[in-house]
Amino acid sequence: METMLIAKHRMIVMKIYGEIDHHAAGGIRKELEKEIKRTGAINIALDFGNVTFMDSAGIGVIIGRYKTVRSLGGNIIIYDASDQVIRLLEMAGISELVIISNTLQNGIRKMNSFKI
Repeated sequence: METMLIAKHRMIVMKIYGEIDHHAAGGIRKELEKEIKRTGAINIALDFGNVTFMDSAGIGVIIGRYKTVRSLGGNIIIYDASDQVIRLLEMAGISELVIISNTLQNGIRKMNSFKI
């Protein structure tokens, strides 16, 4: 995992590598919570370009962080995900809650008009 802050958008960007399963989910969750508290960010962007697998633990991480950022008035962007991961997000109903985009820049553009 790598994280960075885009201050202009009050956004944490996390690049995730490999599998998002029950082994990785706890670390991702802790890192995002720590960075939200440390930076005051209200938006999260997750770079899924190097994610090779995701199961229900990954869905749980996304839903939990969704609740956190929505309570702050923010959004989640998931970008550069594989077709397989996008299908999983759609089946789980996550695509109705978060912004799914091919690039971070397109996700930020969508974020400005995204309402649920």
